[in-house]
Amino acid sequence: MLYVLAGWVGFALIAYVVLLPFLTTSARSERRGERESRDALANPPSHVPSPQKLGYAAVVLERLTEHTRIVLGVDEAWILVSDEHASGSLAAVAGAGTDADLIGRRLPIAGGSPDLHAAACATVHVGSEPRGVLCVGGHGESRDLGACESELLDELAVLTGEVLSHHERQQLRLADSEPEIRGLVKALAEADGDTYRHSLEIAVTAREVARTLGLGGTDLFETELGALMHDVGKLRLPERVRQHRGRLTPEDQQLMRLHPEWGAEMVATIPGLEAVALIVRLHHERPDGEGYPHGLVGDQIPIASRIVSVCAAYGVMTKSWPHRDAVDVDTALKELRDHAGTQFDSDVVEALASCLWDSVPVAS
Repeated sequence: MLYVLAGWVGFALIAYVVLLPFLTTSARSERRGERESRDALANPPSHVPSPQKLGYAAVVLERLTEHTRIVLGVDEAWILVSDEHASGSLAAVAGAGTDADLIGRRLPIAGGSPDLHAAACATVHVGSEPRGVLCVGGHGESRDLGACESELLDELAVLTGEVLSHHERQQLRLADSEPEIRGLVKALAEADGDTYRHSLEIAVTAREVARTLGLGGTDLFETELGALMHDVGKLRLPERVRQHRGRLTPEDQQLMRLHPEWGAEMVATIPGLEAVALIVRLHHERPDGEGYPHGLVGDQIPIASRIVSVCAAYGVMTKSWPHRDAVDVDTALKELRDHAGTQFDSDVVEALASCLWDSVPVAS
């Protein structure tokens, strides 16, 4: 019995000596992760654009009609809302691809207007009350929308309703959404410091890529905010899924695929970010149509979403995560180029490469 006991004690001592370095490393890594999360909360992003201060909130309806025209591949899109000054009519408040004289005109609810050729319309609600319609079409548009396109038109009508709701509460003109943006980003930092830091880095990279592509103004605003908030939908994931390291089960993968839609819902509640919510919703679409949630193809995907997609993939590959090491820049760029035109937009990939080359100091 004493020999057996002595053997167990000896085995325990050897195991402790062998495992001590690994236990120490694990503890250090855990403490480092906790310290980095505290640092992230103590140092929020210094640059958070305000849609009201920049004047973006004033054009958000126009941006939604422009995105509607692009993602549905139609010539025209317009928004008509109930006219409080004239019952029985609708007022045109925004449009893309339409005659500029349309905006401000009152149109009868019954019969519409001979100048407008709507292929499809979706009702816009404020709360539970119908308040207007979002229409798409054009003089040469004769096709009917498919089921997926109709679903996307409905989602765009929901975003339009959010704008009208915020307008009625004077949150687009008089409020400042910056604290709400910071609050949502802080919630992500508290829940998942790794994803938070990743989002900060992607916002910086995406802004530079957008500038390299010659974008500015509203496109630049949507790109930067879309990148910063592209993963906030992960806040709705169960913690076991959000914190999981390694390959997910098929069931958990399905949950993970919902985060762009959840993120869009969360971002849309912030006054002035309703169009940015669409960028968040579509950042996992692919040029070859194999993306989600709508399977859009090519230029149907807003340029801001295409930029976020490429920059996010690059950021994931070149960042060290608890479950895997980072790859070098050349390896990451090769991976992006290998999938350019299918998973990633080719022009965006090359713009990212240009940004990275420009940032490398030239040896003297």
